[in-house]
Amino acid sequence: MNAPVDLTNCDREPIHIPGTIQAHGALIACDSAVSRVTRYSVNAHDMLGFDPALALRGASVEDLFGGEVTHTLRNTLANAALARRPALKFGLALNGLDFDISVHRSGREVIVEFERSGPSRAEPLNIVRTVIGRAMKSHTLEALTTDTARLVRAVLGYDRVMVYRFEPDGSGQVINEAKGAHLESFLGQYFPASDIPQQARALYLRNTIRIIMDSDGARIPVMPAEDELGDPLDLSDAHLRSVSPIHCEYLRNMGVSASMSISIVIDGALWGMVACHHYQ
Repeated sequence: MNAPVDLTNCDREPIHIPGTIQAHGALIACDSAVSRVTRYSVNAHDMLGFDPALALRGASVEDLFGGEVTHTLRNTLANAALARRPALKFGLALNGLDFDISVHRSGREVIVEFERSGPSRAEPLNIVRTVIGRAMKSHTLEALTTDTARLVRAVLGYDRVMVYRFEPDGSGQVINEAKGAHLESFLGQYFPASDIPQQARALYLRNTIRIIMDSDGARIPVMPAEDELGDPLDLSDAHLRSVSPIHCEYLRNMGVSASMSISIVIDGALWGMVACHHYQ
């Protein structure tokens, strides 16, 4: 169990540079040419199948991963639509294991994130296609949000899926939901603007999908915490970026063990989000 946190620090928390990642994946950071390892998550040896005695910082990427995997990493990065937006590669074979990876640039470094391959890599794309298909047939906001909440819950299996719309004052209202019959309804409820501080809203605009695997999960350090110039690793665009202890406390207080959010962006502004909760 993580220690209690001060819930008054939301607006001052540097959530883009936490120095840690979520425990279901591993991270390797490299120089801009993807030639040398600059940082690594402390679970990388175990998760990626490396010898525990192997020194990762400063290691040659090609010596570490082999020529074929290194070529794949560089090609994946080169094919990214935007330098900071993670490019994805599914089913990368490494040390007898299959990984789904994402690669993107962060300042002077390149971040490579590894997660064990899941059973259905096409699932997110299929969800998007289905939602778009429903949207084209929906003539009202209520119909669209009803279909979206039901579809996301049916496919992903969360206990509750809410469509949340932001008001001009920053507060949010639940305008539709799909939930288990045993759960109380949040439909129509308002949540204060302080529930989602400004720096979190900025990240929701940058990263339209955010998954929290375990609200009580360990935060895995990335080493070294600062580079030779004293800079932390900016994880703004990293899928594995660890979760604010303040937000984890908020989720645990609601009984939420895992969550996913999908940002709804209209004309460059954060209109609302689809919020998915799974309970303990």
